[in-house]
Amino acid sequence: MMPRKKSEADWAVEILVKKQEAMFYADLIQEVARMMGKKDDPASLTSIYTRINMDNRLVYQGQGYWYYDTNRVRQDA
Repeated sequence: MMPRKKSEADWAVEILVKKQEAMFYADLIQEVARMMGKKDDPASLTSIYTRINMDNRLVYQGQGYWYYDTNRVRQDA
């Protein structure tokens, strides 16, 4: 079985786990784009933001900040 390619949300989780604190959304999506080798244009950044927003591991804290909620992590058997 081939390993699954990391999604935008997977990269965001990795960034937030390393940082261990909430991160402003614009900084987070730009860092995800950089790590994925994607363009820093509005369309790419909007797509990344949408995918992060749809992932329930990442929680919007308010005032533009996101964090990683370890209580929402699915434990694979």
